[in-house]
Amino acid sequence: MQQQGFQNVGDRAASEQPLSGVALLAAWEHGTAEPPSTRALTLLRAGCPALGEEDAAALPLTLRDHALVALHARNFGPIFSAVATCESCGERLEFMLPAQQVALNLQAADADCIVAQDGFTLRLRLANTRDMTDAAASPDPETARFLLLARCAEVIDGGRIVPLPESLRDAAFDRLDEMHEAAEVSLALGCPACGASQAVQLDIASFLWAEIRHGAQRLLDEVHELAWAYGWSESAILAMSVGRRQAYLDRVRG
Repeated sequence: MQQQGFQNVGDRAASEQPLSGVALLAAWEHGTAEPPSTRALTLLRAGCPALGEEDAAALPLTLRDHALVALHARNFGPIFSAVATCESCGERLEFMLPAQQVALNLQAADADCIVAQDGFTLRLRLANTRDMTDAAASPDPETARFLLLARCAEVIDGGRIVPLPESLRDAAFDRLDEMHEAAEVSLALGCPACGASQAVQLDIASFLWAEIRHGAQRLLDEVHELAWAYGWSESAILAMSVGRRQAYLDRVRG
């Protein structure tokens, strides 16, 4: 298990910089060509430049998502807002969730645990992005489940690391499943039309990506408008503060 040093890595992940201008467009451009699993790391590193690629990939999912929540709050506000569809009647459901509540849920989840059974010490850790990406590439769910177990479980017997005994396999699977379920952020929604209730899972990276994509498109429109009006280069426009850029846009729009 390589849990040591995660606190320092987490501190670096929390030392975020605002996503604006060149950084915003770069995050959007790189993220557009990536699958959701690796896109989460691209967005994280865009807002946390001090975090190396390997360190980012090795962060437990809760630490990674906690940093993404902070990045969302700093750049796009402290509320996650979205819509869902009622599974029973198709009604449109709108919901809002404070980022602080999401962060508290993530903090409450265990990143690792120790289980003593049958004379063995079973150490389990929460998966990281690298683990989940490799598991998603597995040919079937059963293979993916065993891959995560091999990555995230370690058995100690008399101070030595030993292969996972058959007698501990079910306990290891169950506890690992519990840890990952606890690391998921979900919201219970009630439908005002039919009264049905359903749970909606909150994908932090997807919410952040939607905001970045929207912000990048808006910024590109502003660059286009000012370049057309004044003949300025993209780099010159992006180097302006938000206030100055808006002042010129107000003049162009009359």
